[in-house]
Amino acid sequence: MSSASPYAALFEHLALGSLVVLPNARAARTLRSAFDRFKADEAQRGLGPSAWEPARALSWQQFTTGLFNDLVLSGDESRLLLNEAQEHQLWREIIADAQPNALPSTDSLADLAGKAWHLASAYNATQRIAATANTSDTRTFAAWAADFTTRCKKSDVLSLAQLDSALLAHLQRNTLIAPANLHLAAFDDPTPSQSMLLDALRDSGTIVIDHPITNSGCPMSLALGDMGSQDAQPITTPLRASIIAPTERDELYLAARWIRTYLKQHRNENKSVAVLMPSLDDDRAQLELTFREVLAPELESIQADLSSAPWEFSTGIPLATLPLIQPILELAYWVRAPLSLDRISALLLSPFFGFADDRNLAAHFDAAVLRRSSLLRPELDLTTLLTLADTKSHVALLPAWLRNVHSQITRAGNLQADRAFAEWAEFLRGLTGAAQWPGERTLTAAEFEATRAWDSVLDLLSTLDYANHRVSLSAFLESLDRQTRITSFTGPSTRAPVQIMGIEDAAGSAFDVTLFFRATDANWPRSPQPNPLLSWQLQQQLAMPGASSAATIAHARSFTSRLLERSGAMLFFSAAENADGHLRPTSLLAELEIPTIAPNDLIPTPPPVAPVPIEEFADTAPLPPLPSAEIHGGSSVLRLQAACGFRAFAEFRLQAKELDEFTLGLDAQQSGQLIHRALRDFWAIVKTQSQLRSLSPEDRALHLRRSIDAAVSRNLQLHDTWDEAFVALQRQRLFTLLDRWLLLELERSPFEVLVHEHEDRIDVGPLSLEVRFDRIDKLEASSKPGDSFVLVDYKTGNSGHPNQWDGERPDDPQLPLYALAYQPSELKALTFAKVTTEKMKWLGVQDEPGILPSARANQNPQVDLPQLIEEWRNVLTQLANDFAAGRAFVAPKAYPKTCEHCRQRLFCRLNPAALQNIPDDESTEESDG
Repeated sequence: MSSASPYAALFEHLALGSLVVLPNARAARTLRSAFDRFKADEAQRGLGPSAWEPARALSWQQFTTGLFNDLVLSGDESRLLLNEAQEHQLWREIIADAQPNALPSTDSLADLAGKAWHLASAYNATQRIAATANTSDTRTFAAWAADFTTRCKKSDVLSLAQLDSALLAHLQRNTLIAPANLHLAAFDDPTPSQSMLLDALRDSGTIVIDHPITNSGCPMSLALGDMGSQDAQPITTPLRASIIAPTERDELYLAARWIRTYLKQHRNENKSVAVLMPSLDDDRAQLELTFREVLAPELESIQADLSSAPWEFSTGIPLATLPLIQPILELAYWVRAPLSLDRISALLLSPFFGFADDRNLAAHFDAAVLRRSSLLRPELDLTTLLTLADTKSHVALLPAWLRNVHSQITRAGNLQADRAFAEWAEFLRGLTGAAQWPGERTLTAAEFEATRAWDSVLDLLSTLDYANHRVSLSAFLESLDRQTRITSFTGPSTRAPVQIMGIEDAAGSAFDVTLFFRATDANWPRSPQPNPLLSWQLQQQLAMPGASSAATIAHARSFTSRLLERSGAMLFFSAAENADGHLRPTSLLAELEIPTIAPNDLIPTPPPVAPVPIEEFADTAPLPPLPSAEIHGGSSVLRLQAACGFRAFAEFRLQAKELDEFTLGLDAQQSGQLIHRALRDFWAIVKTQSQLRSLSPEDRALHLRRSIDAAVSRNLQLHDTWDEAFVALQRQRLFTLLDRWLLLELERSPFEVLVHEHEDRIDVGPLSLEVRFDRIDKLEASSKPGDSFVLVDYKTGNSGHPNQWDGERPDDPQLPLYALAYQPSELKALTFAKVTTEKMKWLGVQDEPGILPSARANQNPQVDLPQLIEEWRNVLTQLANDFAAGRAFVAPKAYPKTCEHCRQRLFCRLNPAALQNIPDDESTEESDG
């Protein structure tokens, strides 16, 4: 940093150990950093020592807090200075006590009350709150403010908002030793309370010196193009200019390209570029995406460490949103109450708990156990999850840290009892230790700072014990949640040349270039926003910020003028339109005589990039052979091979299957399983159609209810009265459905149920497929000698029709595959048992008439079943050969309908736009058996 720095006049005072006070912490941090660079530059050139005292550059709040702490150390002040969390807690208690049952959001009201109190204190108006209250809201706040004052006196505490007044009183009593000299830098808009304290310091003998900060720039000549090439064309950018881009996206890209060129031109000059955004939270993601693409393409990976990026955000993000902090908050919430299963999955797979081997096991537990458990509600508490793992014999899959956490909770004792904030904070620290947070990998600098910020939040919450309150775990977690949401986290500064911040964050700082984005009338000046808890007349009379449009415009004009003074160059960017319509540049530009230039005058449009030619090559490399002929998945292998060879390859060779989704209540598969198992238990007792026919309606109902109860008790876990009520309805639904179905069983020819849910293997071509027969019936009479069988497949949805067995690429080859397990002469029928609330029926084919009931001529037709089975054998064998040979062509049977629910489209890259006009398929399948 050379002597041309806008801070040069301050460096002399800082070098002598003088105190410099700035309006905010960011400006103070910037000055300290600039001073360090200045001293380092002097040392490098041999003009100064290699070590120096840190600069005494403080924000106003740091300065006044330091004075108060000196009073405490000298014994002249006994009050406790409340921090933000303590003051919020006090407002919250006041509001809750005043109207305990009428306020749904006490925290929001406490925030609003605290802002009103700080505003009134800054303008020395706390004594006028009650006298000017003329609405219901202002009178309510006046009562709260009076209670706040009383409680502060009673507890001997001091609000931070009253710190200026308290120091003024000490100066008047001569108990505060005023500093000999005080340098104010860029202190443009002191509040009335600050002005009164400064006047009192002057009266006490302090020499107060105001230092304006200005930065006179020079025309910027940029060589556009390759900086090392001879054809690079210089272009002069004016010191002040407004640029209107077609869209908001173009606005960001245009500015990013200009920044890239500017940084190239001044790569070794320590230039500072400020990027100001009126609504940084709304545009942060898009801005960072644009900067990654234009300024640092090598950092586009989401896993890239941004510590080397040429930009950094001076404005932080809520601590609660950090990937490192989110899982520990979720774990804390899980201690209090059940979590949804998707949130539990995220915890199990979190890279910030335990070790990598644990996560591999947890991923298997999540996919194979947790997502396939029959739960009425997609949520579990920690104890129930451990019980589930023990029940399923999958306890070895759970990560060790999860059992450590459970042990820690057990040792903590009764978590329902109230405790001090500090005790809950220590409990949470023990919890994070048990979970082995933040994991085994080496943390980045930002992640390490995040762990320190987390500890600071716990320390801050521990200070809430000043009032000797004891709170429940839920109340502590509510405070923790709020504090992590309002705590702004900014990682360690990388001193990047591009600093991104909100508009007000730029107060008191100087930059070589300032880029003001979204400079439209809608964004700047901001709309006036008076505080609703203070009288509007009071705010108008004292010219409080946001009280009127005129005051707001005047403030924006003054603020923008000072930005111009402190910036070597300043460019205003806006868009001609956005999704809401046409936009206008802020009217302040015309008032300040800022010229408008065309985007091409700022930086020419780059020539189009030539497309990269596609390199085609023959994919002739053979696939490795199947590791085993035994394939899991049964008929699904052949069904997917028939639908699209690539999908079968992806799902069964690459194991690229989507995870089961969590649903509330019983999903279609679980509901179908209950029907299967209830019928299995029923036929295990009744066995034959003749025995069913002999049962009285009462006996049939008794057997059926017992079977339903057994199926429910084995497959559903009940935790509370809601579960019990839901299951009671399901029991009645199942009984009504299955009682109707059993009457339909009587319409068939006589049979005996041999097996239900019989597992077997069927060899087809080179594959050995595991299968599970829903049901196999033995006919009690047949026109041909020998045993005769019927294969039954339950369908509890609307799918399932014999025409799905036809052709060389059958849609549903399940029953044709099952038919291969029997000699053609043994099998007399294959049928779907359509157990649905509508259109219950038998739907299949039969070798002899009368085996299956037929309400219509074309229902359950008689076919030459041995010949049909032989045709199926040939079709299925060919599909099995294709799968084993790795014929994984992207060839959907009926594009795009076949692809509608396929999850492999990211792999196969077929045009997804073709799927937009497919009508919704209303046929839903509860279970395919």
